[in-house]
Amino acid sequence: MKRNRMRRFFQQKQYAIASLVLFAAIAAMTGIYVSNRITNERQEQELAQREKELSHADVPEDEGSVLGRGSSPFVNQKEGSDKDKDVASVNSIIKPQESAQDGADHTSGSTTDVDEDTDKQQKVTEQKNTQADQPKEKATQSEQQEKKDKPQQNTAAQSKAAVSLNFSPDSDLSWPLQGDVILNYSMDQTVYFATLDQYKYNPALIIAGKVNDPVNAAATGKITDISANEETGLTVTMDLGNGYSAVYGQLKEVLYKEGATIEAGNAIGYIAEPTKYYSVEGSNLYFELLKEKEPIDPMQYMQ
Repeated sequence: MKRNRMRRFFQQKQYAIASLVLFAAIAAMTGIYVSNRITNERQEQELAQREKELSHADVPEDEGSVLGRGSSPFVNQKEGSDKDKDVASVNSIIKPQESAQDGADHTSGSTTDVDEDTDKQQKVTEQKNTQADQPKEKATQSEQQEKKDKPQQNTAAQSKAAVSLNFSPDSDLSWPLQGDVILNYSMDQTVYFATLDQYKYNPALIIAGKVNDPVNAAATGKITDISANEETGLTVTMDLGNGYSAVYGQLKEVLYKEGATIEAGNAIGYIAEPTKYYSVEGSNLYFELLKEKEPIDPMQYMQ
């Protein structure tokens, strides 16, 4: 029964109770505002009074004598700066009482200091990471340079490799260029050369190819001569061992120098534009096989 009565009482008086609580809150806030306002006005008055006292300080006798001589009536810059320092010192001495707002400002200032310390630590960490990454970047650059230089190093290594040259009648030749044979080897009877419009003996295979097609070594050999002539253009001669040698003509951009040893299948150079002796036949590879400097049929050794 008592609970029901109290509940009815609060239900009937709830608006009155809420009004009283609101009025009390407003009164408390008004009191706090008035108190802070009075405190601030008092502090401002004290600061103004102190500045007024400093501005009305006695002028030194020397200054009066200087004014009497007709010099500028204004205070010199040094004295003005001294007064500014005095005012600054007074401002630093007179501190207003900390209010709730000042406490909040102090807290925010502390937070700012913490943030500044955090930023400094992050900068130091970033500098350390940057310094640590520099060797990695240098290592990456070195690796990239090594990759660029690797083909040249491989070419040099292949040319300097000590490979035994042992070509024999039982050895095989791989095709130095993939293409159709325009003119076959023929030393028994003459064949027709369209560009020259005549029949003559042919000591080599004339293999059709496109300009810039790579030409590979048909067998492992050592370059003994790189020269150019009217008929076969830039020509490379390689010693295959046991008196055998191979001749590659109609080339350009030879990748090796004389004395280099090249293994079978490795590129020697590229197909060039045909010389005037083969303008009708078109771009091609002149491939000749010699035994004791005498031409022999390469087709007998082709795989």
